[in-house]
Amino acid sequence: MKKKLFGSVALCLALIMCISLAGGAVPASAASKADKKVVAVETPAALTATEIFEKCSPAVVEIKVTDSCGAVYVGSGFFVGKYNVLTNAHVIANASKLQVFSIDGTEYTLKSIYGINDEYDLALLRVKEKNKNYLKIAEANGRTGETVYTIGSPVGVTGSFMRGMVSNEKRVVDNQNYVQLDIPSGKGIGGGPALNEQGEVMGVMCLTVPSGNCINLAIRIETINKFLSNLKKKDRITLEAYYEKNKDGLVEANGINLIEKKSYKNTSAVFDGVLEELDPETLYDEAVKGIAQVQCYSWFGSIPVASAGGTGFFVKYDTVITNYHIVANYNSNSTLVYDYSGASYEVTDIILGDAKNDVAILKVSLYQAAEGREDFKPTMLHLNPDYIPAPGEEVYAIGNPQSYSFSMSKGMVSIPTAQLEGTDYLVHFAATSPGSSGGVLLNRYGEVIAITNMIVLVCENMSCSVQIKYAADLLKTVEQQEAAA
Repeated sequence: MKKKLFGSVALCLALIMCISLAGGAVPASAASKADKKVVAVETPAALTATEIFEKCSPAVVEIKVTDSCGAVYVGSGFFVGKYNVLTNAHVIANASKLQVFSIDGTEYTLKSIYGINDEYDLALLRVKEKNKNYLKIAEANGRTGETVYTIGSPVGVTGSFMRGMVSNEKRVVDNQNYVQLDIPSGKGIGGGPALNEQGEVMGVMCLTVPSGNCINLAIRIETINKFLSNLKKKDRITLEAYYEKNKDGLVEANGINLIEKKSYKNTSAVFDGVLEELDPETLYDEAVKGIAQVQCYSWFGSIPVASAGGTGFFVKYDTVITNYHIVANYNSNSTLVYDYSGASYEVTDIILGDAKNDVAILKVSLYQAAEGREDFKPTMLHLNPDYIPAPGEEVYAIGNPQSYSFSMSKGMVSIPTAQLEGTDYLVHFAATSPGSSGGVLLNRYGEVIAITNMIVLVCENMSCSVQIKYAADLLKTVEQQEAAA
């Protein structure tokens, strides 16, 4: 695999009781005082991941910090009032210039720093433009095992949406109280909101444990409230004064800007009720029979040695789609394909698409059926280039990660449409590894919407899959050429 840096439900906990005596309802005046005290209480419903993104993302910002030497650090923040943006103190440290952007790229006019507290690692920024979509601070910190979400800009991947859980609700580090989260992260997520299932702020992302996988700390609600309630007018700092203070300050640049988020129009809702949504077990059972292993060999005299490999998938009995980077340095005589039954296929032709789009088509012919499974026929997988998922939607990756053949992982869509060097990708958190390349990324209907091909090493568990439209276009071209011949 390429390794490239880069209806709500309103439930009443108590119903006002109607008590019958001799078949009649008790008049209000006859109700006991205890009965009068019973009131209806509405329990907040958990939102879906997509609903949380839609509700909260307009309040999230990306903060760009430029130091005196021009180095750029990218961090996150979010509105807690119509004009007030909360972030980490360390995000804005050593800034000679500060810029605040919405995740769709609109820049806010920064007016001043309302307050900063290094001990709490919190800072409050004031902007000129109003944002009515500010976030509400929850009344309680999350409990261990609860689902948590965050939106931010890890390593400059603007507007990344991530999901995890509270792994320790009371974590003390260096005499400071935090909520420990098991959630993907990367430099730049600091200052973003940790969100509960109601879309309320249950913490501020602040620290990532470098030696841990997805171990992150968030500043607790009581610390946030204490910081905000204790701010005084004297704590306000003009931008000029702050920049002058930091005129010789330096930042650890992390503004990698691996990918550029594009505007997109979600189409997944159009398919609801039209196609049958599959449960994960059914989806796997139907799709895995169309997955293939692609193995490339180098020859040492008459001895073949496996030297490269990955995943592919059948779209016709004689046609397998895979990644360009898997087969680009090999010819048909040094490439074999194996289906789910274990049958082997000769590769009669390799048709390479654009290297940027990382798509190749293999024309294959059955060489040897698997013993005892001679009647096996691969499933032909369906491509849907018109399907754009919503952020937070579940997707499924099937491939051969680290030679663990025909494995499936499930994850959440982070960014439906993002560009890297002019190619459109789908950014997600369905786990992939070397060997997953050329495998499928499926929607909840079992359709192929992207091809897995890239891991973002500097952001935990983040993967990019090239959109399936490039494979669909290449396949159409090949079919037209075959028809003309």
